[in-house]
Amino acid sequence: MKFTNPFRKKSWIRFYSLEPAVTDLYPIKPASNHKRSWVQSERKKSKCPVSGLISTANCPGIKNLMSSGYIVPAPADFKITTIGDGISVNWEAPWLFKMGGDKRSYIGKHDETQVEPLLDDPSKSLKTVVKIETPWRVKASDDIVLLQLPVNYNNEKRFTAATGLLDPRYGHVIHAQLFWHVLEGETHVKAGTPLIQYIPMHRKYLQNSNFETIIDSAGDVEWQMEESFEYANQSQFIAEDTVQNRLNRVMTVFNKYRNKGFKL
Repeated sequence: MKFTNPFRKKSWIRFYSLEPAVTDLYPIKPASNHKRSWVQSERKKSKCPVSGLISTANCPGIKNLMSSGYIVPAPADFKITTIGDGISVNWEAPWLFKMGGDKRSYIGKHDETQVEPLLDDPSKSLKTVVKIETPWRVKASDDIVLLQLPVNYNNEKRFTAATGLLDPRYGHVIHAQLFWHVLEGETHVKAGTPLIQYIPMHRKYLQNSNFETIIDSAGDVEWQMEESFEYANQSQFIAEDTVQNRLNRVMTVFNKYRNKGFKL
């Protein structure tokens, strides 16, 4: 799948696979193309806990995160077996990918000495991280880095991908580091299962020195904005309101006050 032309002057990213058939069968896809099974049903029955919109699936913060960047799926089936000791892990795969000139298993691990300090609750995850060495590689323009995230809100309880940054200037291999939550038993992960999400970011955003930052208390203008925002958000009955109408009212207020009340 071709996302952009690297010869254009604008920022660009190229994902390419060392295994041609993976590109055809289980390609990296824009996150906006990934369909979550719960979205359609939730649109009819739940409310966004932040903005009060009729559907959680339409909550801007959730919707934008789910649709941003690209999703890397499992390039083939694999099975992970754990025995309940919190450390031991075995794996099985039906295929070996050619990487570095030789065909070899694409599954490995990081042991407990590397992993344990990263675990928020060691009782709920294996102290060994399962490492999926995909055949995917990435190149990008010098201004781009990739924020690596789990595929959030995907009802995946077996594993959680590690969060981090992939800088294509210094590394081009795409590996999925998975905190494993099934402490005992065999788990079969099918080819095409979403593993990680990459969201491109401009390199300059990594340095706070590139921003003028103000941290202070709210003034009169901010309190006026707060009250106007609440009014715009709640001035119509939710059952008779629409998402678009509510967003229009809120954005009218937000745009009026956004740059008022402070000076750089």
